[in-house]
Amino acid sequence: MNRQEKNKQTQQRIIDSFIQLVNEKGFNNLTVSNITRTAKLSRGTFYIYYLDKYDVLEKIESYLLSNIERLMQINMDKTISWLDDTSNHKLSAELDTYSPYRSFIQSFDFLDKNRFTLKTLLSKNGDSQFVYKLRNLIDNQIGKNYEKIFKDGTEVMPSDYTHDLLISSLISIIGHWLEKNDPESPAEIAEILIHSRILVTYQLK
Repeated sequence: MNRQEKNKQTQQRIIDSFIQLVNEKGFNNLTVSNITRTAKLSRGTFYIYYLDKYDVLEKIESYLLSNIERLMQINMDKTISWLDDTSNHKLSAELDTYSPYRSFIQSFDFLDKNRFTLKTLLSKNGDSQFVYKLRNLIDNQIGKNYEKIFKDGTEVMPSDYTHDLLISSLISIIGHWLEKNDPESPAEIAEILIHSRILVTYQLK
């Protein structure tokens, strides 16, 4: 194992221990000593990588939010391309070139791989601000693409209500899926999302 791989492994031990402790004790109650004992590392090693527990939290959330933002933009681009194609009459849950379905699966694959971390941060033991950070990210993504989706301005509902419906329904579906003990697969939840969020909201035009 080279030095880079060892550093990555050490950081992952700190992150895994941090999330475990947040889940068990709550973020406000854990200390750096708790993290180092759980990770079986010295405090000196911890401080090579992080300033304090707040730095660990910020880096974890930054990683999650930046990837969610990247994947969401891919979903938006795919959806807008689909809406621009007048030959399409309905969204298809098929792995074809034009449907957003594949990109939705990739998004839920990422969320699924980080399920425990996301559930922990969104729980009462996690960061009370994380849900607002997530909502703001989704709000910004929908906001900057809204005119491309509803470009003819013929929504049945006023745009602010449609905008809020998109955000609320997306967060609600993701949150419910993350909390389930026996959740659907990324492919299954992607299909549910296609038919409940994009198709239904597009029909409000």
